[in-house]
Amino acid sequence: MERQIALHRSEPLRELYEEVAAYPVPEEDPGAGPQEPSEPVPYFALPLRIEHEGRTLSFISSISTFNTPMDVTVAELAIETLLPADPATAKYLQSLLS
Repeated sequence: MERQIALHRSEPLRELYEEVAAYPVPEEDPGAGPQEPSEPVPYFALPLRIEHEGRTLSFISSISTFNTPMDVTVAELAIETLLPADPATAKYLQSLLS
């Protein structure tokens, strides 16, 4: 998002970024103890959890951009990929296709 703000100098986008950055981080459940990820989290992807119809779906989000494109059209291209992060999410998404 910071890249997009720098490219476009968009005040509404900056305001949105500042609003979202100010959201409080949810507190951990004190009874659950420290939550360590079961697997290492890759530095190139963002874990994302969404509640949908009473179930929690887990995704890994990755945004790819092009640093020094020769074509001005590609300069603003960003490709976001959302992949299921666990078998339950993958199974649920597959059930939606049926």
